[in-house]
Amino acid sequence: GGEHEAAHVEFVAPRVDVRQRRQRRLRITARLVAALAEGGGRVVAIPAMRARDVLDGAVPGIDVVEREMLDLEAERAALSDPIDVLDAASVDDFPASSVGRPVTATGAYSAADQLLVAQRELDGRPGDWVLAPFVVEGTTVAVLRGWVDSPSSPALAVPAGSVTLSGALQPFEEFYAEQARRPDGRLIAVSREEIERAWGTPVLALVLVLRSQEPASDPAPLPVPLTVQTADVPFPLQNAAYTLQWFVFAGFVWVMWWLWVVRRPDSLDT
Repeated sequence: GGEHEAAHVEFVAPRVDVRQRRQRRLRITARLVAALAEGGGRVVAIPAMRARDVLDGAVPGIDVVEREMLDLEAERAALSDPIDVLDAASVDDFPASSVGRPVTATGAYSAADQLLVAQRELDGRPGDWVLAPFVVEGTTVAVLRGWVDSPSSPALAVPAGSVTLSGALQPFEEFYAEQARRPDGRLIAVSREEIERAWGTPVLALVLVLRSQEPASDPAPLPVPLTVQTADVPFPLQNAAYTLQWFVFAGFVWVMWWLWVVRRPDSLDT
């Protein structure tokens, strides 16, 4: 509880500071406009304007970047925490944020046959992916256990009883839909339709790509990488133009300040 409250205060404080700086920036802009108007286009003295005012008012773009990065770090941290697989997706649907999302699942491997996905290389070696049905509270999850070098590999064996899995979610494959299975029974693609047909039951809307298992299988299929980007939050490009706008403003203010301090007429010194 205390850690959560501290994090909340930490993220609120910069927002207050940004509002204060925005108000100061508007005051500076008004002074510059008034000075230009008074001097007929030539900058005249602005006695009330201090270097600190220029510094504080001319770098809001940095504030925006820092604030966005703080928010992104918090969002990334939240997305990096595993959640229960049934909280991330259902048989019917899944939110976009669940693609690549780390998850855990506790249940048992089903008695249904495992499926092999043919012609999947790992580090340049030919082999197959292994798909196994895993039942969590009555819902069947298609688990991509990993890679094996042979359809008869001893790594295909699964433990009996309760098992806890950790991994991440990715979508099913939709290519080769017209020919998703080979004559030898192996799949050509991780086709949801073909998997449900083989197992005789609906499956979760996303595939769980296995990273670890407890109890572990020995030997076990070699882990395979996700075929999608892991759950992350990119820097919001919609704010980039806003940030650039205020860096341009910063340059304008510095030019005005230089003209006032360095180029102002000697008569203004008296």
